[in-house]
Amino acid sequence: MNSDTSAAGMPFTSRVDLHVHSKHSDRPSEWLLRRIGSPECFVEPMHVYNTAVARGLSFITISDHNKIDGALEIAHLPNTFISNEVTTYFPENGAKMHILVCGITEAQFRDIQLNRENIYEFRDYCIQNNIVYSVAHPLFLVNEKLTTDQFEKLLVMFNRFELINGTRDPRASKMVEAIMTSLTPEMIDRLADKHGIEPVGPNPHRKMLTGGSDDHSGLYVGSGHTVTPQATSVDEFLEYMRRGEHQPGGRSGNSIHLAHCFYSIAYDYYKNRLAGKDGQGSLLGEMLKRLLEPTPKMTKTQKLKGYVGGWIWRKKMKELSSTERMLVSEFTSLFGHDRNHPQQHEAANAFETSCRIAQQLGYTFIKQLVKRVQKGDFLESLQTVAALGPVTAAISPYLAAFKTQHKDEKFIKVIANHFEATRPLLKRSDRKAWVTDTFDDVNGVTRTIQTLCKTAADQDRSLTVLSCVPEKPDVDFPVKNFKPVGQFKVPEYDQQQVSFPPFLEIIEYIERKQFDELIISTPGPMGLVAMMAAKMMHLKTVGIYHTDFPNYVKCLTDDEALEAATWKYMSWFYEQCDVILAPSDFYRRYLIEHGFDPYKIRVMHRGVDTQRFSPENREEDFWEKFGGRQAFTFTYVGRVSTEKNVDLLADAFMHLLDRDASLQLAIVGDGPLYAKLTKKLKKTSQVIFTGFIKGKKLAKAYASSDVFVFPSTTDTFGNVVLEAHASGVPAIVSDRGGPQEIVSHNQSGLIVDLSDQSRNAIALAEAMWVLATDSQKREDLKARALQTASESSWESVLDTLWDANEPTASVAAATEPKVVIPNQDQNQESVPA
Repeated sequence: MNSDTSAAGMPFTSRVDLHVHSKHSDRPSEWLLRRIGSPECFVEPMHVYNTAVARGLSFITISDHNKIDGALEIAHLPNTFISNEVTTYFPENGAKMHILVCGITEAQFRDIQLNRENIYEFRDYCIQNNIVYSVAHPLFLVNEKLTTDQFEKLLVMFNRFELINGTRDPRASKMVEAIMTSLTPEMIDRLADKHGIEPVGPNPHRKMLTGGSDDHSGLYVGSGHTVTPQATSVDEFLEYMRRGEHQPGGRSGNSIHLAHCFYSIAYDYYKNRLAGKDGQGSLLGEMLKRLLEPTPKMTKTQKLKGYVGGWIWRKKMKELSSTERMLVSEFTSLFGHDRNHPQQHEAANAFETSCRIAQQLGYTFIKQLVKRVQKGDFLESLQTVAALGPVTAAISPYLAAFKTQHKDEKFIKVIANHFEATRPLLKRSDRKAWVTDTFDDVNGVTRTIQTLCKTAADQDRSLTVLSCVPEKPDVDFPVKNFKPVGQFKVPEYDQQQVSFPPFLEIIEYIERKQFDELIISTPGPMGLVAMMAAKMMHLKTVGIYHTDFPNYVKCLTDDEALEAATWKYMSWFYEQCDVILAPSDFYRRYLIEHGFDPYKIRVMHRGVDTQRFSPENREEDFWEKFGGRQAFTFTYVGRVSTEKNVDLLADAFMHLLDRDASLQLAIVGDGPLYAKLTKKLKKTSQVIFTGFIKGKKLAKAYASSDVFVFPSTTDTFGNVVLEAHASGVPAIVSDRGGPQEIVSHNQSGLIVDLSDQSRNAIALAEAMWVLATDSQKREDLKARALQTASESSWESVLDTLWDANEPTASVAAATEPKVVIPNQDQNQESVPA
């Protein structure tokens, strides 16, 4: 829409910021400022003037909310004029609008105050008096009451709108531009008839657009502006504006700039209202000062005072609690790193500093809290929580900025759907991000993510993994890895570490990349950050229930209270998602039984690569490489841990050896139970431990097996079962969890009832004996196993994931009733088919 010259061929050279504030805008509309009781702005009018001149603006004005005091303070200076940001109302429901009026007189300002309570009367006054106006940030809901009909009325009533706002996110600007450039005379006539409003001007469908910084901090004066042909006076500039010979210039804002404004206002408030002119006296004051002010060079006298002050400070430190001392120590360390570092861009530098403060202090706080809770020191734990104030202070402007920038997303989508020209803008983009806490682990979750992301890349679908591991994963699809601030060991599971993510950086990245949907694989720290980002930005979310954590907790701790607490957390977390993907019908029913919303849950099975896993990989002498022999071999593949029931498998196999000592068991994998199990079975030559293997070796391990045994009762799907099937191997699984749906009793394997703990080993041994002694049954099951695998493509799984947020006709699960081998008496030698 912009061009370099006016309709008369004159170059646009005169720049003016029509939307800028001073300290006289003292009633805050932003939640954060209202919360701390701060005025909206502390900037002196002379600062606005001097900054505008220094930045090359041709004319200067101040447009405070419903006041002209700031504009009057600089009215005696050259190239100035009076403006005002008027708050006006739709009388039918009280919806607020902000409208800029420019080049007004004091008398006109007084009249406007009398007319502004009614937007229709205010509009008429502006037209009758030929006042230059512009509807400010037209899609920003000032008091959450504006309706679609009222936005249509604005299109009929006004012909000039603000397009570029130097504080607000550009998404709304793109929407406004698409609407304004698509209007036709017929559309305006139709809307005028619909609402009974008379449009004004010879071409009311041709909207004029402006730009302004909307600056409240003195930092971004002129970042958004309006340009006209070269004007030699204020009157000439205003005449160009009246004729519509102008266009918007500059750039829209973002959350980082808005947060920097919040910091500036908060620091001014702190200095002026709470701590005196120097802002000294607390950790909070020092944080704000370091974020906003450059570090001055110290004189010798100041250095001497610093040494003396340091000695006094060290004495005071002894009076602090251990938690407070920890926070002060961390804060001092953080700010001691790069005092001589060259100054970066102000907002970027402040963001980087805030990230370091909040994320490092947050990690230290969590680490201390966990230690104290584990020790049972609950009083000190409460003190730790109370001392978290500086961390909250460091991040609250950013959280407030992210939330403010996107608070009107629902309304923007309503508008986007309402106008044909904006429907392509309904979605932010076609980009999706897959957020996970586990990416360098060897498990089904990681394999699923990697396979589906590679499939998406092959199909040119925009899917990026967001991970948080020490080393960036080496994969051939898009990954953005964030280096952990630190890592924690999982209690009762020392081999597993959880990363503490740089949460502010992740949220900023999600906003900057304009993802439209977040797929969340894990309810850990990364999942929480993603959920926070989604809530603030109104992003669609898909939560995948990969892992049965409550059952894991039960297996690892045998603590019912912890299991119940885990269920409460899981229920809370996944209920935040728009859609929940369960890996099997069993788990869909299971989640519903535990209170999950049935209308949110879809089933997304898993796929298998039948090129990689195939019977052709079989090698008769494969197990000899691991100290085994050529024999009938049962195989387990997976984590060697308690929740997988590997110890139960070992016990069942020992029962089998009493019947046939020629049988062989191969345990493929590693885990917390590995050392204990190898020690327990070291004298049993018929048991092979391969440790962790992958790639071609793993494919050969599957194919070189005769029967696959997977007794886990906690797996939500069981990728390994499907991989075994693709390798032509039937499987024996438990009657709980996802694997039973892959197998289906007597279709591609056997399902064993593992409900009686005293007889589980015997029941499992019976099923293993059936397949060891019935070669025809094995061949039949093998054929069906291969068919099952051939029908499980990753491409179809990706389609399910990609369309998860699309409306579905029905989410009800309809599955055939399963047939289970009963937990029967040991004397029974066979199982009915």
